[in-house]
Amino acid sequence: MRVFISVLLVLVSYTVWAQSEKLSLEQALESALKNNAGIKAAAFDIELQRQLKKTSFDLPKTNVSLLYGQYNSYAKNDNNLTITQAIPFTSLGSQGALNRALLASSERRKSVSENELIFQVKQVYYQIAYEQARQKLLLRQDSIYEGFFKASALRFKTGEANLLEKTTAEAQRNDVKNRLRQNESTILGWRTQLKTLLNSNGLPEISKASLDELVVQLPFDTAVVATNPSLALARQQVEVAKADKRFQSAKFAPDLLIGYFNQTLIDVVNTENGAIATSANRFTGFQVGLSIPLWFVPHQGRARAADFGLRAAQSNLKNYHIGLTGLWQQAEQQYIKNKNSLEYYKTSALPNANLILQQSQIAFNQGEVGYVEYLLGVRNALTLQEAYLQTLNDYNQTVIYIEFLSGTK
Repeated sequence: MRVFISVLLVLVSYTVWAQSEKLSLEQALESALKNNAGIKAAAFDIELQRQLKKTSFDLPKTNVSLLYGQYNSYAKNDNNLTITQAIPFTSLGSQGALNRALLASSERRKSVSENELIFQVKQVYYQIAYEQARQKLLLRQDSIYEGFFKASALRFKTGEANLLEKTTAEAQRNDVKNRLRQNESTILGWRTQLKTLLNSNGLPEISKASLDELVVQLPFDTAVVATNPSLALARQQVEVAKADKRFQSAKFAPDLLIGYFNQTLIDVVNTENGAIATSANRFTGFQVGLSIPLWFVPHQGRARAADFGLRAAQSNLKNYHIGLTGLWQQAEQQYIKNKNSLEYYKTSALPNANLILQQSQIAFNQGEVGYVEYLLGVRNALTLQEAYLQTLNDYNQTVIYIEFLSGTK
């Protein structure tokens, strides 16, 4: 019963995978940007900063106090109601500027996360395309070596070949079959990684039927890195540091105090008409003052720390720009190397490999060459075909990396 259930689960899982929709690169990117948990977290952080932006004009709690008793005369029921509000100087602009800078920084950080996610999805997508193309090549190799093994087995049976030829053919056939199984596991691993990036339930399949050659749509100019989201974030961090420095400096300024009072002055005599105030008479007024910091050491420390923070952000921006420019130049050289190598395989090595395979098969079938010469020719041709696929994948991955450095989606 347990065996039956296990087999059933495997069949159901295989059916779900087989029926899963094949994704184009555009669909994979759209799904990742929509469902990836990291992107969602970045979006929540933006909303967090938007809510904090509402604190730009942040007033302290209003102070309401009641004074009751003999504060003016022998009357025991005098009362004074006073309302006082402090208005920090930072609420008059510097806090709002800092909050806006932090919001912009959060938005830049989301762009960085998106750029990194797009890079990873492209990498994995084209890696799957490469492994699938390699799987097709291994299947062709399997067909060639299977034919060689059958022919050698028949020749051995009829006495035309020795045991060494038959054993060699069998070893080559088994080696290819083992490589096929390994490559199938590799493909499954890359598909699992794509599933993680897309945050999907099923194991995704790609719709790309063959490994094509990507084209660079960008000029090879180091100025292109100016659009890199990480560099834009580093620039924004400088703006955040500037806003924080202004905010900390604003704390040196005195806070404004505004107050209102309403009170009784029982038994106070009006000098103009001799009337005596009672509890029914109310006296009102207002007060204005300043809250002046007397101990400047903490404020100086925060202001100096903000200044060093600004210097650090500026140095980080400069260093990041230099590093990014260096990475771009390295990627450009890698692109040129892979491009030249790819042209060699397309124009020379690959046609020769196909010709070697064809002629080796004909010559071996007609008895013009022995199995040693045949295997040597086949191995050389298949090695060239595998090297071409590897070079094409290296080239495509370089193009994807160049797009990542430029922030191209």
